[in-house]
Amino acid sequence: MKTYSFYLFLMAFCCMACGYTTKRKAEQEIPGKVIQKIRSDQQKSHFYLKTRPDSALHFAREGLLIAKKWSYLPGEARMLCSLAAINEEYSNYALAIVYQKQAILLFNKSGYRKELAGAYLQLGLLQAKQGEINPGLEAMRSGLRLYTLMADTTGLIKSYMSLGEVYELNHQLGQATKFYVQAEQLNKDKPVTDDYFNLLNHLGKLHTKKGDHQQALAYYKIGVAKSDDPNFNKYHVRFLQKTGKVLDSLGRKREALDYHRKGLEKARNLNLREEEARSLLNLAKSVKEEDAQESVLHLKNALSIARSIGNKQLSAEIYRSLSDLYKQQSRYSEALNSLEEHHRLIDSLVNADKANRLSVLQSSYKIAESRIRIEDLEMVNQERTYERNIGIGVAVAALLILLILWFYFYKINQLNRRLEESNMVKDKLFSIIGHDLRNPIGGITQLLAVMDEEKLNQEDLQQMISAMRKQGDITLEILNALLNWGEAQIKGIHVKASAFNPESVVRKNIEALQKQVEDKELLIINLVPVTLSITADPNHFDFIIRNLVSNAIKFSPVQGKIEVKADVENTGRVLFSVKDEGKGISKEQQDLFLKSNMDISYGTRGEKGTGIGLMLCKEFVKSNQGKIWIESEPGKGSTFCFYLN
Repeated sequence: MKTYSFYLFLMAFCCMACGYTTKRKAEQEIPGKVIQKIRSDQQKSHFYLKTRPDSALHFAREGLLIAKKWSYLPGEARMLCSLAAINEEYSNYALAIVYQKQAILLFNKSGYRKELAGAYLQLGLLQAKQGEINPGLEAMRSGLRLYTLMADTTGLIKSYMSLGEVYELNHQLGQATKFYVQAEQLNKDKPVTDDYFNLLNHLGKLHTKKGDHQQALAYYKIGVAKSDDPNFNKYHVRFLQKTGKVLDSLGRKREALDYHRKGLEKARNLNLREEEARSLLNLAKSVKEEDAQESVLHLKNALSIARSIGNKQLSAEIYRSLSDLYKQQSRYSEALNSLEEHHRLIDSLVNADKANRLSVLQSSYKIAESRIRIEDLEMVNQERTYERNIGIGVAVAALLILLILWFYFYKINQLNRRLEESNMVKDKLFSIIGHDLRNPIGGITQLLAVMDEEKLNQEDLQQMISAMRKQGDITLEILNALLNWGEAQIKGIHVKASAFNPESVVRKNIEALQKQVEDKELLIINLVPVTLSITADPNHFDFIIRNLVSNAIKFSPVQGKIEVKADVENTGRVLFSVKDEGKGISKEQQDLFLKSNMDISYGTRGEKGTGIGLMLCKEFVKSNQGKIWIESEPGKGSTFCFYLN
């Protein structure tokens, strides 16, 4: 609620400040080079929208400041639309709606009805994506009314397409079809444009959702025919691909292959590398049942292209198809490797998107604050003019305004700090879930795959069910620990100390990790005395031991040895240690561990280690008034030592 209050305040304040400004210039009063500069910034912002959000925000802010300096309302409105588009791209819909509403106010003041109508349509889409369907439809009807008054056929087509999108988002496919068809009828006698091809694409996808593949095929074939023009090469290739896909789903394999090959040939001739890779991917899917080897060859060629152009999303899709194909051929090792690469790329894309979204949100706040400061300066200048004319009364009013502004700035800063803290907790929690649950859930998945694909006798099945139960139990324990940890991050870590036997905890965790131990033929020696008793938080101790032993397994060579010890010192303090014969840890990484956290590293069999588990171990040791450190040399193994008071 506080975040939305900030948005409402920001919008209200900007509108209020706009109302104080008395002199607004018409476009003919602005120097041509200024208008050209604003348009150039708008184009650059759009160009960098998907690839470099920081650059897109920079040019949007630069154009906004220039337009503001010259009191050029349409320019301000256009740059606000650019800011809305950037935030929409990275799913910051609430802030995008604020910017879009500000743009609508400025377009309305400046009398730019055509751009005002377009801004209403975009606002409706944003509100629909935010889940505000009814306000979104009302905004779109406002845009539709304006285009109707102007008798703007192109605008009406856009309105019906936008209404179709909103109903499609709300899963009202019948209503969506109605508006798309209205847009199609209006477009019949008009030259083909990008909007027309987007409309055909929407109609094709909509009929596919409804299960009417024949009608979808008809629209895609129209797209193929209409886009056979040098000006629309990319659309032509994409419609060839979509037509092939629909034919595949209809079981018309020979026709589908023909369209896929045409798309591939066209993409190669035009040097459309991404489309070439997608055509190869579609070909591979189409022939995988009849010729698996040819399918693999197509996928490998597609992967080579996707890597060369740096398209991680496409590479992830190809790896997933390779995994399915290898599985079909019973090449399980290669299938697993491809699937792991698919997940690695997806994780990378998710993290990059998360970082971009946060960066855009923070930069947008700075731009919003900058606009407030600019409006504030304008208000101060006007207040000085009022002060010369009416004296002390205006000065008192200005002082009150400044006090109100200070209060709101103070509240905004508090909100920003809370938002950053909340995002840090969220990011930590997601990272931990991905790190600690992967091993047990992965073990269950592998066992299920073996049970599904191999013919097993009753004894083998019973053993596997028992193993899965163990993995399930440890997964449940990890989830409970994660929930407690998440609560601790919000409310603070609370130590619930009690006396317990550490040997049983160590033994339980070694048994839970037995499959990983057997895979590497490791020897784990539990040297913790059976009679030993310590007083600390047993859940924290369990988490620490599980992570240290798991890491020792991960970084141990095949047939290596791991020792878990507990030595009682003269002071009565119990020193625990987990020693392995792995590749060791460099002095730099040891220092980094003591200061913050170690870098991402990989085990002797490529097992990924993010360092999140060690970070939590440090937090739990610290909360139990203990200490943790590393004794290691590269190539000579590592020993993690800790004690709890």
